Amino acid sequence: MDQRIDSPAHGWRGFLLIMLALVVEGFDLQAANFAAPSIVAQFGISRAQVGPLLSASLVGVFFGAVFIGPLGDRYGRRMILILSCLSYGLLSFVCVFATSLIHLIFLRFLIGIGLGAVMPNALALAGEFAPRKHLARSMGLVGIGITFGGVVAGAVSAWLLPTHGWQSIFVVGGILPIAIAAILWLGLTESPVLTREVMARTGKWQFAAILSPLYRPRTLAIWGIYTFLLMCVYLLGGWIPLLIKDQGFSERTAALVATAYHSGGVVGGIVASLLLSERYWRILALFAGAAAVCLAALAANAWSLVPLTMLIVLAGALVTGTQNCINGSTGASYPPQMRAAGLGIALGFGRIGSVMGPLAGSLALILGFGTPRHFFVLPVLPLAICSLLGLWLARHTGQASAKITGESST
Repeated sequence: MDQRIDSPAHGWRGFLLIMLALVVEGFDLQAANFAAPSIVAQFGISRAQVGPLLSASLVGVFFGAVFIGPLGDRYGRRMILILSCLSYGLLSFVCVFATSLIHLIFLRFLIGIGLGAVMPNALALAGEFAPRKHLARSMGLVGIGITFGGVVAGAVSAWLLPTHGWQSIFVVGGILPIAIAAILWLGLTESPVLTREVMARTGKWQFAAILSPLYRPRTLAIWGIYTFLLMCVYLLGGWIPLLIKDQGFSERTAALVATAYHSGGVVGGIVASLLLSERYWRILALFAGAAAVCLAALAANAWSLVPLTMLIVLAGALVTGTQNCINGSTGASYPPQMRAAGLGIALGFGRIGSVMGPLAGSLALILGFGTPRHFFVLPVLPLAICSLLGLWLARHTGQASAKITGESST
């Protein structure tokens, strides 16, 4: 089994297929965000009313991550990935025929359930295909696929929205996951460390184990980081296109600036993931703290387009870098028998924050929260809390991290 884990050819093929699946997930996660300006125009709704649409899929992601994602520990990660991609791809096609905002909200909730099951199993599988010493780094790197999917969604939106409307985004969002489900069926193998014996005994202890005395402090801290961090990720990702447009720029410019945000995220995610080592919690604290400073600078001045775009790119790099750090660090904190459960439940708590993010934007509009640039103040405090929690984990969990990593590589 060890030889198979450390086989470069086997690991790279699995890694690339999983990253491709996460690129497609990133596209569908961002589809409604980029389609939002056109949906607002067609259905005649206010900016504040769009918040529930942006949050609907994230509510679904919570249920998918917490209740379906952990099934990968017991029944195999490969099958959960394939079925999830197929289901949300079909549902994305149905969005094209929605005749009201309520229909779209309900369909995006169902799509979110499929999306939520993908990420914990994809991250866990990527780590288990990697050489044992690169477990955290591999899981951090593969997570960049979701960010790159946001870049693809922005580019496709800038191309299709002006001429084909918001429905075209959901057509592409249906074709891609169905195609990747077929590719995964043909080319992806099951985890080399998730044997039948391991899966057979998994259901007896996975949920209780992540809250056992050994894991409880780190688990609660990780849940806190995921909650605050994903609140910031989806507040920014969901509202940047509308905020840029509301500052007097065109819909195309807004889509391109949002794409630049996600492009910065790709670069930041790569840098952060490559920096992951036994000091990964300190790397997370550094990125989260720097992101808070950058967003405070964005709110402090009414920037013209060029410096505004540069700061947004930097914010994307730092926020996404923090997200990649927590994905890799969390995966390295649990052994194979409970890795999808540990990731899935942590991601589920993160989705509570991700639902709060877009809704916080709506609430800020309803309460008359200053000018659009003042929105960038909202993520500053949550990111500072993430930085402090990262420093706490770095100080209190070093020896346990080494022990757990050792367990997961046998």
